[in-house]
Amino acid sequence: MWPENTRRKIVKLSSLSKGTVNPLAWDIPRTGLLAGLFLAITGAVAGTLSAPNAFGMASVIRRIRLIANSGLSIIDISGPGYDYLLRDFLETYNDVVNQSTARNAVTATTFVLHKYFPIALNAKDPLGLIALQNEMTALQLQVEFEADASVATGATVTATVVPYLELFTLPVNPEDWPPLNYLQTYTEESQSVAAAGDVNYQWPRGNIYAQLLHGAGIAQAPADNFTVAKVRVNQSDYLLDAAPAFLDMEYSRFRGRTRLAGVIPVDMLGTSGLGNYGSARDLFDSNLVTDIVSVITFAAAGTLYTVKRQLVNLAPPQGAQ
Repeated sequence: MWPENTRRKIVKLSSLSKGTVNPLAWDIPRTGLLAGLFLAITGAVAGTLSAPNAFGMASVIRRIRLIANSGLSIIDISGPGYDYLLRDFLETYNDVVNQSTARNAVTATTFVLHKYFPIALNAKDPLGLIALQNEMTALQLQVEFEADASVATGATVTATVVPYLELFTLPVNPEDWPPLNYLQTYTEESQSVAAAGDVNYQWPRGNIYAQLLHGAGIAQAPADNFTVAKVRVNQSDYLLDAAPAFLDMEYSRFRGRTRLAGVIPVDMLGTSGLGNYGSARDLFDSNLVTDIVSVITFAAAGTLYTVKRQLVNLAPPQGAQ
């Protein structure tokens, strides 16, 4: 059986420093089953600073990408998208990188911007594991830095990144392999909002949603820039119809701490049970509906940020050749 015929391993990749090459890039070695990705990111900001970025130290990272076969984005997320939206919704909902200073204001000091991404759905459920011992699978990790002047006027930013891979050895007998027909992805997008009022975000259909995390007012000094958040299915059925007060209560229910202002979580893993260490009851298969949309009532002009956490079914449709 799968759990008895494998072993967990942590593999360290080369340490690279911010410099003339941007983004930094690593080819993922073709060994074992990829279960998780850790990024140890440390550095410093120096200089006489003005106009610091509203996202604080998180702004140092412009984008993190894990790309399969030069095209498929397994991870495509900004530093602020990770630290203000995704970070609090992983594993058992502890802060997975509580040593991070990403949400601190930009000042002339050192920083810690560590990141952790589960590649498998969680520490128990193997859905999402990637078989690296495959000639048809080539993964590249990229860490792209923001321009120093966009972090703060007058800033000089230095940084070092050390990736660590969480791997499981591949059982010798294919009958003992875990399911490998799903890929978990983390992708981020944003849209400008010109004025107060309802903003519709149409969920891209085709995959299975584990989480969809909106941000309306996220920043280093966050504030809710919305009054109501709804999720509407097939024009008339509502999965969510909530004001910030309800979101505060539900967040506290699962995490025992205060929701970060501006965050609107639609968390199917959370409502399936803490950490989803059981059946994934609420995972949402978007193929089964004709329409699903978030309707966010903005209080003022701003930006709607969205992080999508999805399971992609790699198996061909039934009956396909």
